[in-house]
Amino acid sequence: MIIRPTPFVFLKRVAVITLVFAFLPSILALLFGVEQEYQNSGLASVVPSFALLLLLILAFVQFVIVAVLFASWYYTSYKVTAQEIVHRRASFGGATSIVKTPLITGIELHFGPLGRRLDYGDLIITSANQATARLRNIPNPAQYVERIQELVDQALTAGQMPALSSAAELITLGENNQVEFKSSLLWDYRRAVVNKDLYEPVMKSLVAFMNTAGGVLLIGVSDDGQPLGIEQDYTGLPKKNVDGWENAFNMAFNQLIGAELRYNVDLVFEEIERVVVAVALARPSPIPCYLNFKGKEEFYIRTGNSSQPLPVSKATRYIQTRFTS
Repeated sequence: MIIRPTPFVFLKRVAVITLVFAFLPSILALLFGVEQEYQNSGLASVVPSFALLLLLILAFVQFVIVAVLFASWYYTSYKVTAQEIVHRRASFGGATSIVKTPLITGIELHFGPLGRRLDYGDLIITSANQATARLRNIPNPAQYVERIQELVDQALTAGQMPALSSAAELITLGENNQVEFKSSLLWDYRRAVVNKDLYEPVMKSLVAFMNTAGGVLLIGVSDDGQPLGIEQDYTGLPKKNVDGWENAFNMAFNQLIGAELRYNVDLVFEEIERVVVAVALARPSPIPCYLNFKGKEEFYIRTGNSSQPLPVSKATRYIQTRFTS
């Protein structure tokens, strides 16, 4: 979808320029004595009238300015897709991505006095992790609010899920907005002990994936992509095998996220370099998901290759956009 500024902006600027040039000849004559300079120069023999000369010069300058204003209006646009909103400028600045569509949490309208009469205004877009973006002088802005919100819903509910090929291939691709690695479920490699607090970062990633566009969490893989396996987690389990590990995963999920949301996550196991890696495929959730850990409830979304909490104000706007049909 391409959005262009209203032509009323161009017309308003032309009106201002026309008004300025209407009084400019008199101002120049009074302040700088240009007519006397004309009489003393050789131009008087070429152009018989000072008024005609001034008219020709100002007409040319006005034409150039109007042409620049037209180009500035005509070549300025906003390209809106399910991935991002790109601002294309008429200047040499080129095109700039101003906001990622799945991260949009709210859209507000702002009208000036003339905009209220002629139905054009600015779209003020807030996002989960970026500064406010402003789409200026948009005609019939209310319709574009609806269309952008539809694209936000499309980006989030469609999910754009990564193809669940092999875990080895996902490791090769590395972490991104829809793929993350965790070394373990409960084994603390730094302290070399079982640490059930490690449930929290694992479940946090799943919550963020479900609240955004879905994703794949590989458990048993280090941050740098080294397969470690989940076997070390068996140390803290009564049943020291894959079934015991899955039971621990389900228990942690039910406690920290909720059993009613477990259907959003598919869990499979793959062997890589003689170790077992757990692959958790999280689908976008139709309802908001929260992480409850040690009495604290938080709302997370995926931004880039990390999971970020949203404060109450931003979470409310995001939920209204993401989950309200």
